Amino acid sequence: MLREVADWRSIRKFDAKPVTEEQLITILEAGRRAPSWKNIQPWKFIAITKDEDKLKLAEVFAFGSLIKKAPAVILCTALLDAWGKNNQRGRLQELLSHTGFNMSEADIDKIYLDTELAQALAVKPSSLMARTFENMGIAYGFMLLEAMNQGLGACILGELDNELVAVNNSKYNEIKRFFGLNESQVITAAIILGVPAKETSVNPRKPADETYVLR
Repeated sequence: MLREVADWRSIRKFDAKPVTEEQLITILEAGRRAPSWKNIQPWKFIAITKDEDKLKLAEVFAFGSLIKKAPAVILCTALLDAWGKNNQRGRLQELLSHTGFNMSEADIDKIYLDTELAQALAVKPSSLMARTFENMGIAYGFMLLEAMNQGLGACILGELDNELVAVNNSKYNEIKRFFGLNESQVITAAIILGVPAKETSVNPRKPADETYVLR
């Protein structure tokens, strides 16, 4: 098993050593390379190291104090408009041509975009949000593994006030404006990063017989 998977643990306390720009770019590239449905890549990531930015972002997270103290934070946002038909078609064309298939727009629509299931997934708010968060989760995993590969610790913070919660819309929208986010972007999580302050044990997990089955 990949060492970074076997040794994974969430890190919430860091020493004062900064995260370098090179390390951040490498981690962001890992997120950019993550797989996504139909090549949609419905994400945009913002690397944050300035105290002013961390203080502002912390206002919408339940554990904002961890954001304030972290040497670096990756603000993760989902792009709901990425599921528009034109964008889906363009991303599919790009993917197919890369693998040697040149398919017309009409054929792409017929095979991939105009099926009953594809249309339902694209228009129902609940499924649209669910499939977007699923894609985001894959990107988180890639970035966490690369963070460990860079000798850093990380933790995903996902308890926040966003479109799904809507506790304080005015505050949330203020934060979105501060970071230049538009209406179609949803803040989904923040990943805190830094050099671990101390060694910690591997996170506990449910027993194998409660987790997977071989048939």
